[in-house]
Amino acid sequence: MSVFRHKLCLYNIENMETKKAVLIVSHGSRSKDAVAEFHQVVEAVSGRYTATEVKGAFMELSQPDIPAVVKELSEAGVTDITVIPYFLFMGNHIKQDIPEILEEQKALYPHLNFKFGRPIGFEPLLGDILIKRIEEVEAK
Repeated sequence: MSVFRHKLCLYNIENMETKKAVLIVSHGSRSKDAVAEFHQVVEAVSGRYTATEVKGAFMELSQPDIPAVVKELSEAGVTDITVIPYFLFMGNHIKQDIPEILEEQKALYPHLNFKFGRPIGFEPLLGDILIKRIEEVEAK
């Protein structure tokens, strides 16, 4: 690459307008029902969080996977991706696997900025949901 072209690329990257997206990441499943249910969650979030584009991806077992969606977002001009895990607990996928995938993506797309959120964890609302499920079973 010529020096001029390299400087032009650096100028374009440095002066790029910020475009944000949210990427919700699920584990993935071989079950079509589980995949469909995750897509419902992403659509529900997208319908309510309208400040930016919301996409869904799977860590493994299902498509689209994280690299495919990151590529799509990059090609759409996104510069900042907030990654939110759709996982309950702070397990190895959250501590190690997904961060490693994001590091690989950062190496491929150095102009992208990733922010990685916490899993769902403890939320009082989850207790309410579990009580609802208990009551559903008890009513049968």
